[in-house]
Amino acid sequence: MPRRGFRGMYISRWALREHFDPRIYSRETYLLCELEWGRSSNFWQHWVRNDNDNDCHAEEYFLEKIFEPRNNNFCNITWYLSWSPCPECCQVIQDFLEMHRNVNIDIRVARLYYSDTARNRQGLRELHSSQGVTIDVMKEEDYEYCWETFIAGDVSYDFTPVDYQLEIWRNRLRLRTILTDLHY
Repeated sequence: MPRRGFRGMYISRWALREHFDPRIYSRETYLLCELEWGRSSNFWQHWVRNDNDNDCHAEEYFLEKIFEPRNNNFCNITWYLSWSPCPECCQVIQDFLEMHRNVNIDIRVARLYYSDTARNRQGLRELHSSQGVTIDVMKEEDYEYCWETFIAGDVSYDFTPVDYQLEIWRNRLRLRTILTDLHY
């Protein structure tokens, strides 16, 4: 059930199923966001996808066009991403966190973006080592939470990550290897 005090936008069931299934390699990145300022009981939610018209990735678009700093209050952001950030977005996130030391970003991804490319692996390692950021692969409970939180109305949960548990496990192992092994 969505948290009390939630305000925000919702995505379609189709978009969640299509873009967050780790077995499907969609061309767009979707970013579902949950944001909490200070110790407030109010949460804010939003979603974005790549802005292909302006050649802007979802992560960059959110940080540059959507996020609005408030005083010096501490801010916790949770992102559910359909793809892990590319190297350029990893750098954008690092630069953002350097400027906003009062912000933490917890990134959970459905699939890894070209994890066989050394540049992408290096970007993820550097992002992971940055202060104020955590990165992990979405777990089954994350999928259920996204369904309950980012889908409008009282819709029965029919998004079964059990069907692709093996792919979730592979991505978790692959990410753990990338983040801990400098010679992947």
